Amino acid sequence: MSIYEGIGVKRVINAAFCLTVLGGSTLSKEVIEATTEANRYFVEMRDLCTKAGEIIAGITGAEAAYPTTGAFGALVLAAAACIAGKDTDKMRRLPDTTGMKNEVIIQRNLRIVFDRAMEVPGGKFVVIEPTLRAMEEAINEQTAAIHYTAPVPEDPRRTDVIPLEEVINLGHKRGVPIIVDAAGQTYPTDRLSMFVKMGADLVCHSGKYFSAPNSTGYVCGRKDLIEAAEANSFIGPGVGWIGRGYKLDRQEVVALVIALQRWVAMDHERERLQPARERRDQLMNALKTVPDITLTPQPYRYHAVGLQLTLDKKTPEETADLVKNLREGDPSIRIRSFSENNLLLNTMFLVEDDLHLLVERLKSLIV
Repeated sequence: MSIYEGIGVKRVINAAFCLTVLGGSTLSKEVIEATTEANRYFVEMRDLCTKAGEIIAGITGAEAAYPTTGAFGALVLAAAACIAGKDTDKMRRLPDTTGMKNEVIIQRNLRIVFDRAMEVPGGKFVVIEPTLRAMEEAINEQTAAIHYTAPVPEDPRRTDVIPLEEVINLGHKRGVPIIVDAAGQTYPTDRLSMFVKMGADLVCHSGKYFSAPNSTGYVCGRKDLIEAAEANSFIGPGVGWIGRGYKLDRQEVVALVIALQRWVAMDHERERLQPARERRDQLMNALKTVPDITLTPQPYRYHAVGLQLTLDKKTPEETADLVKNLREGDPSIRIRSFSENNLLLNTMFLVEDDLHLLVERLKSLIV
């Protein structure tokens, strides 16, 4: 009996993505061993988080860094740092930001659900059209920060938003810090440092995108703002600060550091990408005799290597039913469907022993 069967939940075959709802990514042997050792002993969390931040800063090229509970927790602390700083009276009042600089400017075309993290400590969004003039007119004495959601590597120059370089220039000209949500921007690995090099004041990353625990992440950037983020964290000077609900275990902090160190040192082509392509090719060979489907190999794109499977003779409704049946089976199989009859089978996180189960279930539902 597996651990999940013992608890009473279905195991999932992950042919989708390193999704939060599926538990994030997969921990390496090195990370698991490090967390096991960390579990044996206790530590002063303030010391551990400070030292972890120093290591992260060294890797990212930032002045300072601080471990957090995912990119969401990083955004919470980043906003708190810009709103309350290290002023204990203000920190104690959050999320009541009456009388404080509490406005966070964001471009309408960069709104995503996760930016709500900055409302947790009392940030008030000022949503603007994507023009420099609109941004400059929005900056006033209440402006605490400008938020920017970083584009994925395959879409580095969106034409419907103000480029980050221009946002940084304007923000610095007006004395307003720039917060970048770069949650998944971890590969190529130079993206761990590129936003800091561009001049962003605070950059937030999610640990699951470099094979750290789902619950981890970090914020890096300007030393004074990182110190303020730490002051607002779960081990800040007061037990009731806004970051109290975003606490980390010692094991998680150690896992975050070890995973990040391993990520920047590994041969990604050999350890991750080539094995994923091999699994993709195995899928193609196993499915090539199935009638009325088109198989299109997909190269690496934003943490995905896989196979696009087009169901040539099924309606969008029938395709949706197929995806639902895969999900509701035991074990559950998660794949992604973005449009009409196209399914994406991501082999980056697929356990090789599960390939035959995925193939059998697909064949039974397609034929």
